[in-house]
Amino acid sequence: MSADETQQPDRQAPLADPENGTVPGDPASAAVADWPAYYAHSLGREPRPLFAKGVKLARDAGLEPGQAVEIGFGDGTETLALLADGWRVLAVDPTPEAREVLQGRVPAGDVDRLEIRAQPAQAVELPPFDLLYAGYALSFLDGAAFTEFWADVRASVRPGGFLIVNVFGERDTWAGRPDMTFIDRAAAQRMVDGLEVLALDEEDADGSSFVGDKHWHVFDIVARRPSR
Repeated sequence: MSADETQQPDRQAPLADPENGTVPGDPASAAVADWPAYYAHSLGREPRPLFAKGVKLARDAGLEPGQAVEIGFGDGTETLALLADGWRVLAVDPTPEAREVLQGRVPAGDVDRLEIRAQPAQAVELPPFDLLYAGYALSFLDGAAFTEFWADVRASVRPGGFLIVNVFGERDTWAGRPDMTFIDRAAAQRMVDGLEVLALDEEDADGSSFVGDKHWHVFDIVARRPSR
């Protein structure tokens, strides 16, 4: 979604750094994130628009449920949607509260197709996968970890597999934090070099968030590894 399509985006991303538990609206902030409050706020929501868009594109392309990965699963909404569609899911999030929330929400019939790892993304050894979703997660890696993790993602996605991710842009409210990654459009395009790009949408607009007003600069990406 571009900035001219909405003047008040309300993406409701998890606005705390899962690596150190701080609220990153202010680079100097050291406030402890209230994860229970965030999960209580977000429980019952619909899957995020980028996820819904990416999954539809994957389905329309004929991708059958196989191995999925979600990075930064938070309240578990998207992981549960993948399980309901028949996917096996590796769900990764470093916060213990996220694990507890997700475990309490998984239907008994889906438990055997779910693996939860309470680890930072860069510590996870990715399996070969057919679909990866990372909503509001990749930018919480610093530059070196981001580069290394994305290279691992590119190496682990199977032919025909989908990547559904977003990354904060350089004009985002939080831009400048040394422990995060922010990119421009050229860098977003480099992320998907050699992939089939189905969407590369940029939002650059003022809006709201869980912790208050925020300027959103976000690149939403849906890309597919060529089958050959």
